[in-house]
Amino acid sequence: MEPLNFFDCNCSFGMRGVKYPGSFSTLDELIKKMDNYGIKKALVYHSMAREYDMKTGNKMLMGEIAAYPFLYPVWVAMHHHTGEFPAPALLKEQLRENNIKAVRIFPSVSDHGYSISGWNCGELFDMLEKCKIPLIAGLDQVTWDELHNLCLNHPGLIVILSDVNYRINRNLYALLEKFPGLHVETSGYKGFDGILEICKRFGAHRLIFGTGMPVLSGAAAISLIKYARISNKEKQMIASGNLENLIGGIKL
Repeated sequence: MEPLNFFDCNCSFGMRGVKYPGSFSTLDELIKKMDNYGIKKALVYHSMAREYDMKTGNKMLMGEIAAYPFLYPVWVAMHHHTGEFPAPALLKEQLRENNIKAVRIFPSVSDHGYSISGWNCGELFDMLEKCKIPLIAGLDQVTWDELHNLCLNHPGLIVILSDVNYRINRNLYALLEKFPGLHVETSGYKGFDGILEICKRFGAHRLIFGTGMPVLSGAAAISLIKYARISNKEKQMIASGNLENLIGGIKL
């Protein structure tokens, strides 16, 4: 079996308000974990962009990962109406200048606390859709109805649903049937033969490897792919190929 080249779409570093047992916070620790697990590349965001201030955290990210070409920056973003974040036209230029490969949102009431409906975030999502920039949103951040409306109103938007769990198929399958731009990050998708069933029903291209580090275990995330009852070609697609294709299609 050909070795898998893993490309993590869901990891971060930096101090957090709550440190979970067994987790870590520094960039050095993240890189060591990646090396131990054989993860070659990663999309990464800074915890300060989630827990403190988006622009400050994004700036910290760029400075801290500059020396590591295998780490690709993910900016945490939101709408522009309060002046806390740039308007979409300016944000587009900043994304291009900083070679940003994905945007992440944390709109839940426990994080940044805003609606992702069209009247609030439509202009932001329009820009991301036109530029083919992947949008990463956690299932802990959006409801199923919000996710449905997002995909319905922006059919060309690439959405990676992260931080999922194993009891979601009764809602997830309907959305995967309707919206080809919707993808699932794998670290929390632990149902019996869940990855196999997604591959059979919708194709391996709908799954994107992620770890959830430092909160979750990178080793467990890799095991989900390695021991899945799918072909080596499908495993390689999920491990890195699908994400490579998505970020290769960005138009900035």
